[in-house]
Amino acid sequence: MKYFVKTPWWVKKAFPSYTWSVATKEKVLYLTFDDGPHPEITPFVLNELKKVNALATFFCVGKNVLAFPEVYKQVLDEGHVV
Repeated sequence: MKYFVKTPWWVKKAFPSYTWSVATKEKVLYLTFDDGPHPEITPFVLNELKKVNALATFFCVGKNVLAFPEVYKQVLDEGHVV
């Protein structure tokens, strides 16, 4: 499997209207979690994020939101972005 540390130049060229970087002196890390909510994994992740006072973005799957609405609500209630 190949992982990109930096966005390849050709992707930036294919989507010139996107913002690819912002000049800042802040140290910022963006965390994203995909395919949730999950009844075991999502609460664990939320607990770990709470320990370090961090927020994240969760990309949720509709059928999982319907199947686990209480977990989805917890994500929102704790101030994360969906």
